[in-house]
Amino acid sequence: MTDRIAVTGANGFVGRHLTTLAAAQRWEVAGVVRSEKAEAAVRDAGGRPYRVETYDAASLRPALEGARAVVHLAGISAERGGATYASVNVEGARQVAKAARDAGVPRVVFFSGLGVARYGQHPRCTNRYFLAKLESEIELYRSGLEVVCCRPSYIIGPGSELVPQLLQEFQAGEVERVGDGSYRLQPVAVKDVAEMVLASTRRELTRHLVIDTVGPEPLTYAAFIDRVAAAARRMDLPSDHRIREVPIEDADRQAAAGGYRGLLPDELDVLLCDEVASPQGIEAALGRFLTPLDEAIEAAIRGSRARR
Repeated sequence: MTDRIAVTGANGFVGRHLTTLAAAQRWEVAGVVRSEKAEAAVRDAGGRPYRVETYDAASLRPALEGARAVVHLAGISAERGGATYASVNVEGARQVAKAARDAGVPRVVFFSGLGVARYGQHPRCTNRYFLAKLESEIELYRSGLEVVCCRPSYIIGPGSELVPQLLQEFQAGEVERVGDGSYRLQPVAVKDVAEMVLASTRRELTRHLVIDTVGPEPLTYAAFIDRVAAAARRMDLPSDHRIREVPIEDADRQAAAGGYRGLLPDELDVLLCDEVASPQGIEAALGRFLTPLDEAIEAAIRGSRARR
């Protein structure tokens, strides 16, 4: 089979890195996008853009023809502007599966969320966003296709948002933190994620595979801020700052009223959900140890400086 993959949402953060890596390894990449600007991003990354008006099976099928797998990245993290999880995330997964079956593509690599595994067990994981991710997984599992389900924590690297946001706050001398920062995350380098996806398209499967897509070490958000500050200091960037703590209840109220620093309730839940997991699954897919956290942070900082 030709080393060809189709990628929905190919112009996004993970999609661009995946397309660049795949193209460098001489894969053919069909990047499914929705706009002219997104088409340009796919071309710049080395892929061939396929522009569609809607994510329905008939529109998607031409991009999927001849592919080894379709990597489904497109989706929304909050319901804005009339877009709903049901219409975008769940129905999108359903249509991608139908298009894959129609095009004879045997496998879907889907990006879900780490909190899915504790839906109904933890309040911050029991929301409409994680429920839609769970529903999307089920749609794919029932499709008859081979499914690789990636459940990421925060993915960081050049072009990610979390590290540059902290750098801006260091520059201003103050970091706003929700609560005491004791909730954990497990950042993973985007280059590891992109490599894992390509490896997963070739891996022998009996049916389905779930990979907790996490980095090598879990740490609290407070500790993560300190690690980013230390990396900035090593790179001669502003790092001195004071912490301004916002009570969790206040952040929740602001999110519900229209947005806490741009985050709607489900997005704030993702920050606060305190989800970590073993990295053994992603390490097995890669066949190597993961990129150390400090190296991933420094790559994100270099990427942030390059975009200025």
